Amino acid sequence: MIRKIHPAILTVGLIILACFLQACSAATPTPVHAYTVPVYTATVISEPSVTGTPVPIPTSTRIHLALPELASPELARIAFQDENNGWGIAVNDNGYVLRTVDSGSSWLNVTPPGIGNIGLSAVLTVLDTDTVWVLVPSTDFFSGTLYRTGDGGMLWNSYPVPFGGAFIQFLDGMHGRALAERGAAAGSEAVELFQTSDGGATWTSVFHDDPSQPGSSDSLPLAGIKNGMTFLDANTGWVTGSIPAAGEVYLYVTHDGGVIWSKQELPLPAGYEKYQYVPQAPVFFGKDGFLPLMIYLPDRVNLTFFVTHDGGLTWSGNPGEASKVIQAGLAAFADPQHAWSWDGGPELYFTTDGAETWQNASTTLNISGRLSQLQFITASAGQFTGWALTRTDEAGHSQLYRTRDGMNWTSLLP
Repeated sequence: MIRKIHPAILTVGLIILACFLQACSAATPTPVHAYTVPVYTATVISEPSVTGTPVPIPTSTRIHLALPELASPELARIAFQDENNGWGIAVNDNGYVLRTVDSGSSWLNVTPPGIGNIGLSAVLTVLDTDTVWVLVPSTDFFSGTLYRTGDGGMLWNSYPVPFGGAFIQFLDGMHGRALAERGAAAGSEAVELFQTSDGGATWTSVFHDDPSQPGSSDSLPLAGIKNGMTFLDANTGWVTGSIPAAGEVYLYVTHDGGVIWSKQELPLPAGYEKYQYVPQAPVFFGKDGFLPLMIYLPDRVNLTFFVTHDGGLTWSGNPGEASKVIQAGLAAFADPQHAWSWDGGPELYFTTDGAETWQNASTTLNISGRLSQLQFITASAGQFTGWALTRTDEAGHSQLYRTRDGMNWTSLLP
């Protein structure tokens, strides 16, 4: 059973303060943040053999940047790597690519010159504090420009790419996948899977399910709206989505790098075949993985988690067991044992045993209906730090909050 706990039980550590520097547009010179750029070394992961035509890419452009602070950013995306370091996308003015080195209190402008307008459709993919990709779609949304830095935003490479909207994941600095949108209608969505082995400079098409194009495959069905992609390694990956059919869980797995897909069934208890489900992309810590699963009941939406300890070969869970089910919210895993789920309202749920059981606690912040992102990371001394980002409102404003214990939140960006 979910049990209410006293706020003192939740101990979470938060340490991320910000140091922004802004472009020199005022009469007073703006200070520039200086730091030592670490040496980057990529880990090579062998790619499976696939057939496809590499997309020709022109020579990339290298751009040198200073790091001025940006005042009052309207954040639309965040991604923190540790207590101090994080990245973000802001959508005020023409948009910005930002990073923070003080836990989100201030933000540095590392926007590549010439990037153009950066809006809500921009995709931010972060591997570590220094290696980041930003995808900016073209007006047709079927192509775009991918920007890559390997030194924390000091230098950027830019590459035209054959997709504008995509779920992007990199296993290391060189090897990545992009599940690109190719059009949706009437509960169906065509997608195309690309892979790269040179950091995003060139991409090869591995799979697509658009029947109007040659070489189409239906092993990943056209039916269903895709909502996420996760690869465990170069060969094994999952695509999740939603489909309006009772008892159907849209979960497909590949073991050959994305060329062929097959449906992976989840064990549902008797009587639960009458409900509809929406899984989210799984999260992995080595071979330990967690698959969030939304359950649409007649009077409410619940959330439960299926768990694997063998790299996704098998999944276990039970939506009918009360201790494993909580009210729907955004899930954030910090490690294989600790996770949080929150809808932005007065109650935040947490687990300390790998989603086997959940507890709840009252929070000092209520942003119900506005919560956009939730993230927790392992901080110093075995504690945790969390951030909550709201959606931009009609005036284009968003708020960023930070917590040390999950219950008490501090405003970083009002």
